[in-house]
Amino acid sequence: MDRTKAKTLAIAFVTTLIAGCTQPGSAPDPVPLAAPLRIERLDQDLFHSVGDTTGTLSLKLYAQYGEFYRVYVEQILQGAPVDDPRLPIVLASFTNDPDWSSAQRAVDSTLGDMELQRSQFEAAFGRLKALFPDSLTPRIVAFNSGFNYGIVPTDSVLGIGAEWFIGKDQPVIQYLAPENFPQYVKDRMQPTMLVPSAVKGWLMVHYTRDIRGADLLTNLVETGKVMVLLDALLPDTDPALKLAFSPEQLKWCEANAFPMWKELLDKKMLYSRKNDDIARIMNDAPFTNGFPRESPGHIGEWIGLQMVRSYLDANPDVTLPQLFAMKDPAAILKAYKPR
Repeated sequence: MDRTKAKTLAIAFVTTLIAGCTQPGSAPDPVPLAAPLRIERLDQDLFHSVGDTTGTLSLKLYAQYGEFYRVYVEQILQGAPVDDPRLPIVLASFTNDPDWSSAQRAVDSTLGDMELQRSQFEAAFGRLKALFPDSLTPRIVAFNSGFNYGIVPTDSVLGIGAEWFIGKDQPVIQYLAPENFPQYVKDRMQPTMLVPSAVKGWLMVHYTRDIRGADLLTNLVETGKVMVLLDALLPDTDPALKLAFSPEQLKWCEANAFPMWKELLDKKMLYSRKNDDIARIMNDAPFTNGFPRESPGHIGEWIGLQMVRSYLDANPDVTLPQLFAMKDPAAILKAYKPR
């Protein structure tokens, strides 16, 4: 089974700087959303629509899901244009494929009606509304991508490839090609990873400035802001899940905060704009190149989180909206003194 590597599709990249007054460092009580949050099940609508011809079904799904259905068939499935007469054939081939129908059965049995995840999303976006009253609550759509994409945040939809969260021991996951899906990626395919991965994906797209071409320090700080916000939205979630680390990798980071920081300073990496330097610290991998194999990849998320936490501890009057409005990372850098 040879499929596209794990990746996040960011359809819309927007800057969101919204005023508010809640103090950071604690999770606010969720406020009621304008409408009850629900998880729409494109996966089940596509795989379990008995009696519909695929052509008729495709028209119904386009009417129901709107522009996101176009994103789904054209970019996520990489099938055919939504108005292409060949699309029904592509969809029929996809839903009848034994691998993808097996993955859907695993989604149905493992995640069920996703009520647990729905309630967690509702609390998380209720807290986001408490912190940022003008924040957009996304439409949440679960789909089966054939392991092409796990999290797809668009301008108004938070899409979730549900098959990415069925448990690493499912047979269909064991068959995924190891060159495209190394074991550390498969190890994360747990139901408990669904909500933190999805909320993080939404925040990374909607609460991060466009920092293309910026130095490593800016990348660390902007990512750290998102991780602090993620903590406030999911206060009861295991920190390792929010970071996509194993418990052992998280303990390694906590024990090696100073050596990691010293490495960045000694190699003069903080102000580097080199793609290789930034990728080494920020990108996903089985471990961070140059550090021991016990280290996690994308270690910059943890470093950035510690930096921003240190700044907020030293400046307790700074609110999260004020934090996100900061564009100069110098003040945050000054507050970070790992030991």
